[in-house]
Amino acid sequence: MKIGQDTVLARTDLLKAGAEKIPVYTIFSGWAYRYIDLRENCRQILDILLPGDLIGLQAPFTGKVRHSVRTLTDVSVCSLDPSGFEVVLAAHPALSEALIATLLMEEHRADMRLMLLGRQRPTERMGYLLLELRDRLSRRGTDVSGGFRLPLTYHHFADLLGISRSQVANSLTELRDRRWATITDKYAIIDNHTAMAGECQYDGLPPASLRALI
Repeated sequence: MKIGQDTVLARTDLLKAGAEKIPVYTIFSGWAYRYIDLRENCRQILDILLPGDLIGLQAPFTGKVRHSVRTLTDVSVCSLDPSGFEVVLAAHPALSEALIATLLMEEHRADMRLMLLGRQRPTERMGYLLLELRDRLSRRGTDVSGGFRLPLTYHHFADLLGISRSQVANSLTELRDRRWATITDKYAIIDNHTAMAGECQYDGLPPASLRALI
């Protein structure tokens, strides 16, 4: 199914909402995000995409994608021929099951993000996001014991968490003052995982055995 491998520069749209007949991508390295433009100069970031995540999987099943994807950093991607999915999934039932499990896990994460936007304070949303990113990176083999790279600006945080940039600044200050987490120079250090997880109602990710990384 592999038809190519490319490096896409940071701040580049990898695909746009409504695109048809596009490859399916899997990320080898780098960060990106899914988003929807709501109106001029207004967007909602739906999710952060990390190595191992699939991009554009809607296309082979529904005919088009309904969100855009932009790179946060330089990203290395593998391009897959979407026409081969039906044959491969039919020939490998275990892969089909793993893919379904992955999609269900992503649905659960989406439900939790909706809960964040509706019920949690800005600082709790920020703490939950940091803990989730830390665990997702760890699942992918990144050593996060001393912290992790976080290439998000205040603008990204605001569009992802549904808060203003001033609230982003206040939340980061509160996390630091509580000695829960510190973010400096686009690098995050979790200082008190237990306390922050309890306050932010973060229960961790589902078992790693359910997640398929392609």
